[in-house]
Amino acid sequence: MNQKTRSLGSVLRLLVPFALAAGAATLTQASQTRWWSLSTQDELAKGELKGVSVTSDGKLVPAPALDEVFDTGEAFIYSALLDRRRNLYLGSGNNGKIFRIAADGQGSEYAKLADAGIFALATDSLDRLHAATSPDGKVFRFDSSAAPQAFFDPGQKYIWSLAMDGSNNLYVGTGPRGRIYKVDTQGMGEVFYDSSEAHIMTLQWDLDGNLLAGTSPKGLLLRITPAGRPSVVHDSPLAEIKAITIDRYGNIFAAALASASSPETAPAPPDGNPSSKDEGSSEARVEVAGVKPGKGLEIYRIDRQNMVEKLYSSDSETAYSLLVRNDGNLLAATGPKGRILSISPDRLVTLLLETPEEQVTDLVANGDKIYAATSNLGKVFDVHNKPSSPGHYESRVLDAGVTSRWGLIRWQSGSADSPVRLYTRSGNTGELDETWGDWKGPYQDHRGSPIESETARYLQIKLEFPAQGRSSSITSPGQFVEQVAVSYLQSNVAPQITSLTVHAPGKAFVPLPITSSGGVPPGGPDGAHARSLPLEMRNLNGPQPRPGSRAVFIPGSRSFSWQARDANDDDLTYSLLIRKQGEDTWNTLRENLTQDYLTLDGAAFADGTYTVKVTVSDRLSNPPGQALQSELVSKAFTISNLGPRLEISTPQATGRDASIQVTVQAGAAMLHQAEYQLDGGGWVIVLPEDGITDGHMEIYAVQLRKLPPGDRVFSMRVIDRVGNITTRRAVLRVR
Repeated sequence: MNQKTRSLGSVLRLLVPFALAAGAATLTQASQTRWWSLSTQDELAKGELKGVSVTSDGKLVPAPALDEVFDTGEAFIYSALLDRRRNLYLGSGNNGKIFRIAADGQGSEYAKLADAGIFALATDSLDRLHAATSPDGKVFRFDSSAAPQAFFDPGQKYIWSLAMDGSNNLYVGTGPRGRIYKVDTQGMGEVFYDSSEAHIMTLQWDLDGNLLAGTSPKGLLLRITPAGRPSVVHDSPLAEIKAITIDRYGNIFAAALASASSPETAPAPPDGNPSSKDEGSSEARVEVAGVKPGKGLEIYRIDRQNMVEKLYSSDSETAYSLLVRNDGNLLAATGPKGRILSISPDRLVTLLLETPEEQVTDLVANGDKIYAATSNLGKVFDVHNKPSSPGHYESRVLDAGVTSRWGLIRWQSGSADSPVRLYTRSGNTGELDETWGDWKGPYQDHRGSPIESETARYLQIKLEFPAQGRSSSITSPGQFVEQVAVSYLQSNVAPQITSLTVHAPGKAFVPLPITSSGGVPPGGPDGAHARSLPLEMRNLNGPQPRPGSRAVFIPGSRSFSWQARDANDDDLTYSLLIRKQGEDTWNTLRENLTQDYLTLDGAAFADGTYTVKVTVSDRLSNPPGQALQSELVSKAFTISNLGPRLEISTPQATGRDASIQVTVQAGAAMLHQAEYQLDGGGWVIVLPEDGITDGHMEIYAVQLRKLPPGDRVFSMRVIDRVGNITTRRAVLRVR
């Protein structure tokens, strides 16, 4: 391609001033340093946590120690209960097994029932275990041995919840008809409360001896008096009240879910790796939880006056169990990433720990320890009141967008006497695999250590708390790391013009605001010939105008718009060149454009067929010699400033009938439509002899019948494809 260029200079008249592109570019170009920051809880929580907690203000801290106590070998643990002798009972699925972990930590299978799942457990004052089964809802009691005795059959498919009162009466919550049964010590039951709900999901006593019940599918939290009189404590916007607990002051805590809460139907965890480059958060932010509605989970605190406060919300998590600590912090067992949350009274949330399993389905206090029961797989863990040591954290994968050179890694630490260790590794696949490089480090200088990992597109950070970390309480850790940041410099990639549009003739882009002289509507000020124009010229609404401009109709104008992308997010500049068909030279119309459109005055060009070329460059964002560019050539288009030529033959009259022949010769643009008018009446479309107006020369034969006597004025107008209109007239004398 001949790349000779010359400027048209003053020969070219531009209708539209060149406005700056809408939206200021950020300082994140290929020649400038980028930073990826791990500074918020949301960003840190996308990583993998092993013995590490994430606080609401974006700190990584040692998590409570987590030790596996017992593996049931089952997929699910649906329920857990600690009796007065500190024996822990586990109701599992889907083989109907009950397990017991004795006070000395020894676990074993305790019993096997005929039904698939054990969704609820309860003990009375004699430590007799009661187990509820589903989906053939029955209650079994274990008196002095592991031999189950049939105790109560409500005649329903599911038993979701059990609660024991001080007189050893058992309350049974069922579905799919949402009833609560009161069963005495002899196994004789009666309906205590018959709700309009389908399921009674959870039962709990308040400090005044009232029974609290969580329902589904309306998500109601009910309070039922000893006499069986119900009232609504809270009507959740979600479908199910899954868990209820009470603190020593009588405050009620409840977890509401959007849908079915079984660990078998829990949603899959969201993908932690972004599909496009993401620089993480550049803001150090502390957030109070529960401000926004949760599409999947909401956790509430209701005081003695029934004032409801939302403590936590989430779109993707599910909570299965709640537990209030003596310090007032609320623990929530969640899925699908097997995490335990700690929510402080002032609604600051700490991602306390992450188990190896998919869901934490129950939390049971055992002195200074907490039993955490999980599902997928069904195991039991001890959560200790001391930090895990060592702690291990791996960030999500940073996608730098293109191959990049790594700079410094920086962080802030609160453990000067026992420093953490940071490592990095890099690779060129979005998923971690064997092609990634080895871990490099540890890095010592928190003020900025050079990253040793190989140049690549992706990077991951690993952090380790040392084994000699200081002791801390379960939710008040001492040492911490925060604001981990990585600098990098992208390799420059040439920008690309992804599309180049030649707009309909007459469509002009003018910058906002529009003045009264900015243009006229199609068809002239009164729209007299709008319907005669080609359809694309009448429609100014699509394609849409460029940002900061408005589309108007200006006869003779030709407009071009383009779209570009740059993998480095560089500031881009454009040049527009034009070439007439049959010529070799590209003529420069405009250089250093920052907008992505241009409107030309067609009268500045000779009639003919042309193409334009847009060149994009990233030179504004790169040092001299390192800038790159690319180009795209448009489809051919026509500039025609001369309208069609019309020759009207001498009318031939026979009595009151007449025939007129009109020969039309187009200019540079092909013909579009011909119309005639008689005596100033309405315009009538006429077709040429070959039946379609589409060439450069057409002949029209107009037949006029039953004309009134006198001089008749015949007018003919022809419109070409770019909107040029020529009108001629002739006088016809009728006798």
